[in-house]
Amino acid sequence: MPHKVCFISPEYWPLSGGTGAYVYYLSNELMKNGYRIQIVTGSNQTQDVKVNPQLDVSFLKIPKIPIVKSFMLAASSSRKLQSIHAAAQVDVTHAQLPLTPNFAVPPNFGKALVCTVHSTWKGEAEAIRGEPYSRLNANEQFLVSFNGFLRFFEEGMLKRARKIIAVSRFTKWELTNYYKIPERKIRVIHNGVDVNKFKPAADKRRAKQELGFNPDDLAIVSVGRLYARKGLFTLIESMPAVIKRYPTAKFIISGKGQSDEIHKLTAYAQHLGVKNNIVFTGYYPDKKLPKLYQAADVFAFSTFYEHHPFAVLEALSTGLPIVTTTVGGIPETITSGKNGFLVGTFKPKAFSEKILYLLDHPAFAMEMGAKARKTIVEQYDWRIVVKEAMKVYDEALS
Repeated sequence: MPHKVCFISPEYWPLSGGTGAYVYYLSNELMKNGYRIQIVTGSNQTQDVKVNPQLDVSFLKIPKIPIVKSFMLAASSSRKLQSIHAAAQVDVTHAQLPLTPNFAVPPNFGKALVCTVHSTWKGEAEAIRGEPYSRLNANEQFLVSFNGFLRFFEEGMLKRARKIIAVSRFTKWELTNYYKIPERKIRVIHNGVDVNKFKPAADKRRAKQELGFNPDDLAIVSVGRLYARKGLFTLIESMPAVIKRYPTAKFIISGKGQSDEIHKLTAYAQHLGVKNNIVFTGYYPDKKLPKLYQAADVFAFSTFYEHHPFAVLEALSTGLPIVTTTVGGIPETITSGKNGFLVGTFKPKAFSEKILYLLDHPAFAMEMGAKARKTIVEQYDWRIVVKEAMKVYDEALS
């Protein structure tokens, strides 16, 4: 029987990150299955919008600073949910962690609390602890310095939740080992992809031209926020070997970043003599993002901490040959040498060797891309994922 679900998320629309994409696509699929949806999210202004008879969205004005906005949203969310408590008639409150502190959801709001864990504060801190402090942005420095404070509110939500969705088996491992969450509370449901939106290019040269790239250049694309844990310094270190063999190769790096982050990466690229072969696109609007993947010859993702990244799923869905790392939940989706290449973290030589292999062997790269697309269509279509989420809701309410 369809229920009413209230999502609490710092992101929703316009899509700008993995958490927002998760809420957007999952809620859309739930509505197709007859569910009613209430979304409470951050924005640059406060307004309540009735999108359609099944969907109500409460946008709450909060600052854009990532960690600060989570706590500001939590306070505003709590007040908002208290004000609509009686009229909302919510069955399941679905919070997104780690960016939704415990106090965002008032006690007894809705019949059952479910959390999706996209990453954990402890896991993120452990991942970047070995990075030079100068490479961390202000939010990452705060995350390391005040990790205990952040975990206090994160653990409060985990303990309250009746059911927890972990986006990978790796996520479940962190929850059971770092937070001692009982396995019986956790269900692993991998993230999904809109396979009709992210699909192979009909004409790759035309896709490059439409985005303003030279159609004769080889395009190695990377998508993701410019955080330290995305491993972009490793990607830059892999570039000289690729450019030596393919001088016109362009590394197209798409994602949000503070000015100092782009400056650090650019300075490092200048030091290695590859600055002219890098294009920083900044944030790519959601409508244009599928075209960026279609313009790529290879997708390169040198991250050293992930759970189940949307960028990898979207690239696979687009039928791209991919080179990425063995971290987190990525090996749960990619079998190295078949539907993608996996290498160890901080190994630029291995990274460049796999990129070069794909560029040297276009027929093999095409076959790998076809297998990548098949993996997504058969296992990670949102229409498949939503059925598992609905089972969790039923379990939480039973």
